[in-house]
Amino acid sequence: MDEAGSSKQCIVCTLTINSTRFGMDVCRACSSFFKRTKVTGKQYTCRQGQGKCSTAKDEKFVCRGCRFDKCVSVGMEYDGPMRVRKKPLLFLKRIKTEWSALNERRREKELKIIEQHGGHKRFSHPTEILYDVQQDTCMEIYRVFLVESYDFFNNAFPDLSKLATKERELIFKDYIGKFGMVENYQRAMRLWGGVSKYQMYSVTTCFYLNWKPSEEERAMENIEEIESYTTTYIQDLNSIYVPIFTRCDFTEREYCALMALAMYEIDIQSDLSEDAELILEKYRREALEDLQLHYRNDLGLRDYATRLGNLMTANHAIQESKSLFKVFFRFYSTMFDVFITENVIRDFYL
Repeated sequence: MDEAGSSKQCIVCTLTINSTRFGMDVCRACSSFFKRTKVTGKQYTCRQGQGKCSTAKDEKFVCRGCRFDKCVSVGMEYDGPMRVRKKPLLFLKRIKTEWSALNERRREKELKIIEQHGGHKRFSHPTEILYDVQQDTCMEIYRVFLVESYDFFNNAFPDLSKLATKERELIFKDYIGKFGMVENYQRAMRLWGGVSKYQMYSVTTCFYLNWKPSEEERAMENIEEIESYTTTYIQDLNSIYVPIFTRCDFTEREYCALMALAMYEIDIQSDLSEDAELILEKYRREALEDLQLHYRNDLGLRDYATRLGNLMTANHAIQESKSLFKVFFRFYSTMFDVFITENVIRDFYL
């Protein structure tokens, strides 16, 4: 990389730069994107189908197909080593192990909170201890989820420890809402067979979808607005991801893969470092490679393109749902003013 004498613009995305890569005026993000695409052999198509999308940095969602084509058209080349897989991977097994450990830690702490509160109603279930969600404890239980999930995040994706703490935390904050949706839906399917009646909030708590405020809750300020907004939010959320999840009937291994793939599609304001992009790409690649082994060896499939395509569609649905979730959480916190003491949650969503 050569230092340039004056400020210039990336010839791919127009970002202001002060150095060159690949011997050309391209930014770090575009050079990393081009190299990663070449190394992994990925092929992107134009989102609009015309090959004329803008690749400017100020675009919210840059078309990857047109971005790569622009890299090629300006003369970018990569002749370094290409990736060769040497041995089977156990990535998804590690995610499953760490996820199980996370659930046990959360279960123990949640039950302690519920016992101390004493006002939770227990649901009838043949194998699990499950309670209703209570306003007095839901934020404390969610805080347990955030704190304990950070240990899961570090243990399941250890290479992220090589990054600066601030960047690792940015990735985690973008990831945690998506991870929560994946695992809560998996839990609802396993325990209730779907989300038509109950939806999981945590390891030990769930809420009745036809919930109506009690007489005591009716006395609370803004309760009608909260009831209406919550109902609309759940309906909107379910309309996004329930159809694809219900239709596909994913295996536990596929859910673990989705937990990894959800992290790759990241949406943060600042650019990730090249090291971070390479690590995320590595985990995405390992998840897909483990999935192929699962399809061939465990499910006996030769043609698994449809299952893999469904998983990608589910991942996209989770990305959409995350934005909806953040809007709801901000509304909820404003109506109940719950973040005065819950600083951990406030830092994530406000």
